[in-house]
Amino acid sequence: MNLLLKNYLVDVEYPEASGIEQLQMLARRSELAEIEYTLSPLEKNQLAEADRKLALQADKVLAELSRFVNLADERERLQPSAGEWWWYLDVLVRAPAVPTPSYQLVTP
Repeated sequence: MNLLLKNYLVDVEYPEASGIEQLQMLARRSELAEIEYTLSPLEKNQLAEADRKLALQADKVLAELSRFVNLADERERLQPSAGEWWWYLDVLVRAPAVPTPSYQLVTP
């Protein structure tokens, strides 16, 4: 398994880690974005699941990260690409939740 991916998979398991560790996690995710095309299908699935965990825990990650750095300021300093959504956890936390339907889809 790719070492960056392995470390990122561990990172997302600890949303209460220190702000500096959270900042390192975001930088690691940016490194993964650069080599994502080289990942195997299994690794891509693992990355997608880890990203889902990060998004679901954005509030906890942001709380710890905010003790160390202002994410908006850091984003301006680093100028991440538009596709690097993980640098926008502060925006993600403020976004309205997508409603879950109260019905189940039935397939014919």
